[in-house]
Parts: sequence; C-alpha cells; structure tokens
Amino acid sequence: MYALTNVEMFTGDAVFYDRAILVERDTISSIVPQDQVPEQVEVIDLKRRSIAPGFIDIQVNGGADKLFNENPTVETIAAITKAHRRYGTTNCLPTYISGPKAGMVKAMEAVQACVEQGLFGVLGIHLEGPFLNPKKVGAHDRNFICPMQEDDMALVSPVSGGKTLLTLAPERVTHEWIRQMSQKGVIVSAGHTMASVQTMQKSIDSGVTGVTHLFNAMSPLNSREPGVVGAALCDDRVWCSVIVDGHHVDYTTLQVAWKAKGPRKMILITDAVSPVGGISDSFKIGENVIQVKEGKCLTEQGVLAGSMLDMAPAVRNCIQHLGIPKNEALRMASTYPAEFLGVSDRYGYLKKNYKANMVVFNNLLQVEAVIVDGKWEEVVE
Repeated sequence: MYALTNVEMFTGDAVFYDRAILVERDTISSIVPQDQVPEQVEVIDLKRRSIAPGFIDIQVNGGADKLFNENPTVETIAAITKAHRRYGTTNCLPTYISGPKAGMVKAMEAVQACVEQGLFGVLGIHLEGPFLNPKKVGAHDRNFICPMQEDDMALVSPVSGGKTLLTLAPERVTHEWIRQMSQKGVIVSAGHTMASVQTMQKSIDSGVTGVTHLFNAMSPLNSREPGVVGAALCDDRVWCSVIVDGHHVDYTTLQVAWKAKGPRKMILITDAVSPVGGISDSFKIGENVIQVKEGKCLTEQGVLAGSMLDMAPAVRNCIQHLGIPKNEALRMASTYPAEFLGVSDRYGYLKKNYKANMVVFNNLLQVEAVIVDGKWEEVVE
C-alpha cells in the first residue's frame, strides 16, 4: 500500500487539496484527510501537482508506428497502449476499422485475451465498420464496406467481461437488428452515415446510444434537413464523441455542439493512428498511403484519415479554444466515456474501491506520470 499526498485532486465529482489517496494493489482503498495517513504506509509526495481519473479513449486505431488493422494481435495492442500512456490514457478500446471479416474475428480474439488477463487497460473493442455508407467512407477501404447481413449478427458479439462498441450507418441495417444487438450488450453508435433525422430518431429508439466523431463523415445539420448532427444534438439520450484537434472540426462549431450537449454528453476521442507516439510520417490503410502533413493525416486525395491527436492536448484544446472549464474537460476524457461504456462503477472517478488508474499533470496540464492498475509510471509527454 502507498499514499499519494500533497496533491490537487479531481475525483470526477469535486476538487480537494487536503486529501490523500491510499492505493492497495490495483485499487483505491480509500481517500482520507492528509493528516490521517497511517504511519506505516509509504508516502509519495506529489508536490502540489494535480491528479485526476485516467483518460479513457474509446477510439484508438494505432500508435508507436503500429496500426491495429495491420496486425490485430495482443502484441500490437501492447505497443499501442504503451504509446498512449505517456499522454494520460490508462484505458482504451483498440479500434478495428473496416477490413476483412477474418481480421475482425482476430481483433476480437486479441481484445478478449487482453480483457481476460487484465492487460494494458483494455476495456473492450471498437469496431468502426464495415457496415457504413459508401458515400461517407472517409479513409476506410471501400472494398470492405458492406450492408449488414443476418449472419453478421453472430460475428458482432459482446466481449466477455468487456465492451463491444460498433459504429455503423443506421440506414445500412434494420431497426430490429439494432434492437437485437443492443439487447445482447453491444453498444451501437452511428457514424459514416447519410441517415435522415427520421432514420436516426427511429434508430435511437431502437438502441443507438452514440454518434461517432460528431460532424465528421455524416449528414450535416441544415435548415430543413437536420440530419444525423441535428438528431444527435437534439436528443439527450445520445452521447457524442468529438475529435478536438482543430483540423477535424472548427473550434466554433465544437463550441456550438458543447452548448447543446454539454455538460455530460460529449466525449473526447483521439481517432489516433500509427504515427502517434512513433517516428513515421506515413502509413497505409489498405492500399491507401496516408501522409502526415502539418499535424494532419491525409490520403492522396486530401481526405482526413484518423488523427495525430492524443488525449492530453484534446483536454487542453477544450479549455483553451472552447472555453470549457478544466474539470468538465477532464470529465469528457474520463468520467463520461466510462459512463457511456457502462463501466463507471470502477472507472472514471477517484473513489474507494475504484481501479487505481490516474493521470498526474502539472499546472500546464502536461502529463508527468500515470498510474495504471496501481503501478506508477513516470512519463514525458
């Protein structure tokens, strides 16, 4: 057991300056007044740095020059998650984008192994596609885009002991299939879609609970056609994930979205690809060569293909460019994704009996250390 003291502590609910966090193995055993730390406990003085729940990224395609689609194995997940820990991400959903269905099976098997063994902070898998609208594929390999068939229902199954998030175009599936997937535990999100507001409303009634990277690759909000964006912003049941890098969505547009959905229903994601935490300046998605230029990942046609974002600057961008209060930005990176995934009984807060997954940062919100399953790790962002 050890105690973290002399710290500005954000629990997910409130800020404390005079409390200590007691950690035993991989769990927060208690939070006590600083003068009540037992004498025999090892003390780690954080020297007035800040601590918050570890970031949870529900859309991570790659990192450390590894792309999950290229080699969907436990070893690839290990490299990707290690790369993202330096930016405060303690838990994530490795994301498999539209690809061979055999690859989907392999990806789910790798994630299942991680969840069963409690490895790398993996909470489950995000399957982004292949049941997407061909008109909104973005950088996905359109050779794998297809409508959902009945036998795909068995392929897309919940990870045992973890979570399966499926991004699909609602117009490419039936509302009954959405209902069935939701009932068996799959979290269904709309993305890469041209759905009308009417289709979206019926899909939400059937079990869609999220919208993947709001504004990107979806029918926009227009005066007489509200589209996916309008349906998402209007319905309080829907969580919206956003990429706050200044490239995917204009900051003013994101401010409008936050005024409609915040607080509580906006989630930060990175949509990070292989160069994040690595050294390469290009990679491939299928046969498409993606180049990193001025902080953007672009196909030869100039289409955005994932991002170079990590969670720490996403939080900072919310504060600096959107005017979102610091604690709310931190919730968007940890508490809200935990609630969306249905794991907020163990993650997303600093509370007794919660997982000891935390991020330590300085007054510039630069990450200096992470704690994953109770293990301290110094990092340099």
